[in-house]
Amino acid sequence: VSYVCSAYVAAMYKVAGLFDDMEINATEFAPKDVYTLNFFDLDFERPQACVDADPDIPYCQLLGNYRMILDAYSTVEPYEHMAEQCPTINPDYFRPDGC
Repeated sequence: VSYVCSAYVAAMYKVAGLFDDMEINATEFAPKDVYTLNFFDLDFERPQACVDADPDIPYCQLLGNYRMILDAYSTVEPYEHMAEQCPTINPDYFRPDGC
């Protein structure tokens, strides 16, 4: 089986049981689907290296000349058939409610 990065992460989440018994198709996941899942602890105390690199984001970005802005980070409750019928049209990748 071959996966792109976001599908691989979603498949690992599925194998780890993070989706419980939900019907999830990991190959339908885009990067935004992965980081918007509410699996991340928003109260996590970041290591000092993370804070030093960027004190204003809730996740850790140690390298890069540009800040990664992860809109809606850790805000979406997973649901059955997640991301299967959602449009992903660039450049905004807007998704209607329920996607």
